[in-house]
Amino acid sequence: MRQHMLNGWLVAALVALICLLGITAYMEVRKDLPRVACMRDLKAVDMRAAQLESCSTACCNDTSPSA
Repeated sequence: MRQHMLNGWLVAALVALICLLGITAYMEVRKDLPRVACMRDLKAVDMRAAQLESCSTACCNDTSPSA
């Protein structure tokens, strides 16, 4: 009985760990998406002047609609 209860706690701890790792990965990807999209848009449009500025400044100053 004791071993069964310990196995249950172990499974619960593993599920919690996997959930925390998934949430952390999701937050990091979500935080990085605007930077990646900005870099991709700058390469697609080939704006040489905008590439000299920081990515966030270039994207904020751009008036073209984003996908």
